[in-house]
Amino acid sequence: MSGLVTVLIMSALLGVASFAIGFLPLSFTFSKPTLAMLTTFGTGLLLGAALGVIIPEGVETVVRAEAPFFPKKTIAMSLLMGFKFMLLIDRIIHRNDSHSHSSTHTILPTSDPDPSATHARTSSAGANGQVVFDVELGELEQAEGLAREGRESQSNSEPPRYETSDSESKRKAYPLTLGLVVHALADGLALGSSALAGNASSRPGLSLVIFVALIVHKAPTALALSTSLLSTSLSRLDCQKHLAVFSAATPLSTLLSYAVMSALGMANDQSWTGSALLFSGGTFLFVATVLQPGKSASDELGNRLRFVLIILGMLVPVTLSSLVGDVH
Repeated sequence: MSGLVTVLIMSALLGVASFAIGFLPLSFTFSKPTLAMLTTFGTGLLLGAALGVIIPEGVETVVRAEAPFFPKKTIAMSLLMGFKFMLLIDRIIHRNDSHSHSSTHTILPTSDPDPSATHARTSSAGANGQVVFDVELGELEQAEGLAREGRESQSNSEPPRYETSDSESKRKAYPLTLGLVVHALADGLALGSSALAGNASSRPGLSLVIFVALIVHKAPTALALSTSLLSTSLSRLDCQKHLAVFSAATPLSTLLSYAVMSALGMANDQSWTGSALLFSGGTFLFVATVLQPGKSASDELGNRLRFVLIILGMLVPVTLSSLVGDVH
């Protein structure tokens, strides 16, 4: 199977899987511990993919291209550029989101709050710029309208608990979606460069390892995006549009990066291919360390379970890479 066909298949599967998983909260509800477990396991996968697969492969490719010299500066600069690129993007999104929240910071309740009602808090940028999702099931049902009994009682007797305008909802939803789309574009660069490097080194299993890591990583992200959009009181159609843009970002970025690098002849220049892999490794490290699950995930899982999930996630890419490498 040619490299282009493989990239097309993986891109299509990645986009469909992201949209299908993200569509689930529009019909079902997920508990916070379940989302926290998926997110934590995905963090381990990204760390394992970066430290155990992408970066070693990138270093090996660059060293082989520039032998007999050891390219310390090339390796260091490629990793740092990937990390700093994500840091810059996250900073820009965080700043724009702060301006958005400064103009629409509060949502006034139309009635006295019920002490027994569940609380939802969706923040697109924490103190350290991380994307935090903390949405309770009760308010998801209220925002989405899944609980039939709740809908009937609300329409017959109680007024809506919160009132938000369409423009206010969009102002809150756009920065959140934009931030995740930018991160998804960086994921596509990792998959595209790994596919190109795998073709050049006759190791197609490299892109398969990255593909599996991205699938598991995107599952909780897509779920969290949908639940967070629902909490902004957007309609289902608008939520689907945001989800579609997010789901298409990584496949499009994968195809674009693969096509551009192939057209520029980077497939035959291992130095460029290795640098692209190291750049992708830097972006993975940023997402896995700076944008790691916050305090809410630790509270839901406990430190011991969170530690075990991260360790297990880190072992999967290395194990899969070894198995695929043995097969090929």
